[in-house]
Amino acid sequence: MTVSTTGKIWLAVLVVIVVGVIFAILFGIPAYNRYQRVLNQQNEIRVNEMKIHQTEQLVKVEQQKAQIKVEEAKGIAEAQKIINTTLTDRYLQHEAIQAQMEMANSPNHTQIYIPVGTNGIPLIKTIE
Repeated sequence: MTVSTTGKIWLAVLVVIVVGVIFAILFGIPAYNRYQRVLNQQNEIRVNEMKIHQTEQLVKVEQQKAQIKVEEAKGIAEAQKIINTTLTDRYLQHEAIQAQMEMANSPNHTQIYIPVGTNGIPLIKTIE
């Protein structure tokens, strides 16, 4: 049996393809694996840098929150200082009288006021 020229050509093409596949397997896959390992390491470095940046941002946010609390505390302390220096017995007496007037106008008013003391602020007694 004789092989035709076309058959010989197809056989040669098949041999070249098989040899090419074998070469690709022997030399291409290890090179691809090395390339992929390098890419994986580079990606891991980028991910770690992103985590570091995110952590730095969280630290800044917490520092700003702490600064806000400090400023609020300073404001409260200043307000208390002003109140303590301007709070007088007369002002307290005025506030007590205002509260008594509000209670006297209430429909459920059940207190009796007895003026006592040097500043005139009454004691309050609840009737039961």
